[in-house]
Amino acid sequence: MGFYTSSSSAASSDSDRLPVAIACLRQGRDAQAFLLLSEQPDEKRSAARFALGLCYVHAGGWSAAAPLFEQALVLLRALTAPMGTIKNSDTYLKLATKQIKEEVYLSPLDADFCRRFPHAAAQAVTPVLIYVYKKQGIDTQARQLVDSLTGPEFESYKKEFVDSV
Repeated sequence: MGFYTSSSSAASSDSDRLPVAIACLRQGRDAQAFLLLSEQPDEKRSAARFALGLCYVHAGGWSAAAPLFEQALVLLRALTAPMGTIKNSDTYLKLATKQIKEEVYLSPLDADFCRRFPHAAAQAVTPVLIYVYKKQGIDTQARQLVDSLTGPEFESYKKEFVDSV
């Protein structure tokens, strides 16, 4: 069997595909992740849409990535119940601000994380979609998403965005 062929064994079942693709992305094996995610696209799982979008981002395919991130965000928002904001936690603010500055949002999200914590996952998807919109020069949509971000952890991010456009 060749490197790029798939087998029908239990090891390559659909339920295994997403976690393996996410592991590939984390290891820098973007081509293999892309193959896994593209072979049988999973349109109902936000983590799968997000991971496939990251493959396109890594290849510079901004126009293909944007709809995937949009789909992931819609799927996550559909699962999100109204949730209060974190109460002035200094630790949370420092960690969230650091993650935003270091563009940690360009890392894949686990399917279980998306399913169990859709609000937190949606907060991770939004900056990626903004990033892709900026790369495409779609400043109006990027601005709308930036304006939708709430909380002190996004204040410096918002300021940098305003300064960059």
